[in-house]
Amino acid sequence: MSYLLVFFEYYKTCKKSYLYINLIIALILSLLIYFVPYNSEFVSKAEDLIKNVSTILGILIGFSISMFTLLNTAANPNIEEIKKTETGSTLYNKPVYLFDLLITSMIYIIVFESFLLIVNLMFPFFISLSSKFGKLIFSFNVFLLIHIILVNVSTTIDFYFVITKKK
Repeated sequence: MSYLLVFFEYYKTCKKSYLYINLIIALILSLLIYFVPYNSEFVSKAEDLIKNVSTILGILIGFSISMFTLLNTAANPNIEEIKKTETGSTLYNKPVYLFDLLITSMIYIIVFESFLLIVNLMFPFFISLSSKFGKLIFSFNVFLLIHIILVNVSTTIDFYFVITKKK
């Protein structure tokens, strides 16, 4: 259940404007997929996507863990500086530092990607894409995938700016 704590901390500390934009983009794209005409070609493409998503998520998890490890082990003065830079947010009545924000984002990504990997591995066994319910669940899955990809890109960019010390 500690993964729920990671979700809570991420949503409590992240920029709300970014979160809303991220969720709106993911929602629009997943709704477009949901309203694509339903036929055998759609089912075939959706099944292909589900097969590829497991591989892609495995690679993304590896990348995210590598980035997390690099952040925690790098001897960079910029990283030491962000450990002392407050974000203006508080969590558990304590200030949140920029370093904490990056760590929380990375752990959120790793947990979320792992959860999505499990869902996508189990998807074909329990949900049929030939039903309306299957299409709804597939669209929701796409929504979650787009969300986590956008969070991953944003966190990677934030990490880049920390390492290079660009504003």
